[in-house]
Order: sequence, then C-alpha cells, then structure tokens
Amino acid sequence: MAVVGAGPAGLAAAGELACRGHEVRVFDRLPEPGGMLMFAIPDFRFRKDLVRAGVRELEGLGVVFERAEVVGRAVRELLGRCDAVLIATGAWRSVKLGVKGEELPGVHYGVDWMFSYMLHRLGYGPPPPTPGERTVVVGAGLTGLDVCEVLHRSYGIKPILVYRRPLKVAPAAVALQRLAEKGVISVVESALPVEVVGSSRVEGLKVVSVEPTLERGAPLKPLPGTERVIEADTVIVAAGILPSPPPSLAELGVALGRDGRVVVDENYMTGVEGLFAAGDVASGGTNVAKALDRFLSRR
Repeated sequence: MAVVGAGPAGLAAAGELACRGHEVRVFDRLPEPGGMLMFAIPDFRFRKDLVRAGVRELEGLGVVFERAEVVGRAVRELLGRCDAVLIATGAWRSVKLGVKGEELPGVHYGVDWMFSYMLHRLGYGPPPPTPGERTVVVGAGLTGLDVCEVLHRSYGIKPILVYRRPLKVAPAAVALQRLAEKGVISVVESALPVEVVGSSRVEGLKVVSVEPTLERGAPLKPLPGTERVIEADTVIVAAGILPSPPPSLAELGVALGRDGRVVVDENYMTGVEGLFAAGDVASGGTNVAKALDRFLSRR
C-alpha cells in the first residue's frame, strides 16, 4: 500500500493500515513527515516532538517513509506496483483576494509564510520575508491567528487584523478576541479588502465597510462612502486554503471538484480502481482534528 502525503490524514491512514497487517510506504515532499503539523503550525501551538514520536511508532510498526515529489506519472507508477494508493496531500493552496495590487511586493499568503517560518525554525531553509512594522493580516481563521501570534512573539509586531464579518463569528473568534484584549493585535471588523494600494510595493490596504452579518455564508453588502486605506508595508492574506492534489491527477481520470478536491465515495475510493483519497485533499481545507477524525471515525 502506498500513501502519498505524510500529514495528519496520511499518518492516521498509515497507522491504521499497518495495524491491519498491510505493508505501507509513505511518500512525502517535505524534509520530514508531519505535513502541516510540522511545517505550518507553530511549535507553541503543537509540539513537534510529539509528531516525531508518532512517526517513530509508525516506523516500529513497519511503515517506511520516503521523501519524494509524487506527480501524476508517479501516481500511475505506484498504482502499477502497489495493491492500492491513498492520496493524502492535504490543502496547501492559498485562497487569493482577487483584488487590484495583490501582486505587489510585500503581499504574502498565510500558509506559505508560515511554511517558510517553520521550515527555517526547524533548520531546513531561510527565514520568511521579513514583515514590516505596519503589517495587516487578512482573515480570522486558524492560520490568521497563528500568523498574528508569530508576528507578536518573534518580531515584536502588533498587526492589524482585517475580517470581513464581525469578529465574534470568526473561526478563531475566541483566541483572536483574547489577543485583542491583551493589546497584541488591533482589529478592523466588517471590512472587505478591495485593493492593495502601492506603486512599486505595498503602501496600504483599501477596505470598504460591509453590513454586519452573523452568518459566515451570508452575502456581503458594501456600505457606500465607507472606503478608506489602512496604511501598511506588508499584507499577509490568510483567507483560506484549497486542496492540493498531485499535479496531473486528472490525467488518470480522477474527478476533481471546483476547488480542486478529489471526489471520492463513502469508502474514500476515486473513480480509478485502487486509488483512494482522504483528509483535506478530499474534504477541503478544515483543521488537523477533522483531517484525522474523518478517517478514523470510519474505522
């Protein structure tokens, strides 16, 4: 059995399969197993020694880990060599704002920036782009929360958090409110980014106030005459993540959803015999607990 991806879902699957007596090889592109547990979530949020201990336990069960970039052709080769292949590559693609000026130097994306930060912290790469003193973080989910805390802890920066709805309905509302009360962040809520302002690099983020709504899926209604520019030299966009299946997977005949997720049935099987998918690559970007639970709950 081959598992492509050594994040939460891939590790959970490898353990389950090994316990059932299967020979399991796990392929992953990162310097060591763990996926976002190691390389996107800061160590003050999740202990890396626990991830490494779990990996050692899996190795004790006979699971073999290999570092490899598995693309479409390699998946085809794995299908030819193995009884089954499980795709568990997670959700690493950042959602973009889709506004003018987003391509300016000084605009970064939350998961990418956190990946660079943790890669450096774990000794595998250079540091991420240095944030400026006037940093705006767009998005109030778990990645936005992590970025804000890293900016405070590691850089001594008090970021401005921009969220398009009232903060109390944000995915990370409780923790972000706590940071705001401590003076670690300042919050601009019910504000929708409409443009990244600047000539050769970021100079600010233009936002427009929207009618407050207590439902995260409700339409946003901009309020006329409320546009203003928040001065900034760095903008970190943490507006969500999208599934990241191996490139060219569609060439194998695998159906993909609009957001890139792999379409599977109730048994995690794709439309290709012997090819399965689990975790965020199949369910969409969620969080670590759900990536694990959605596999383990069907044991």
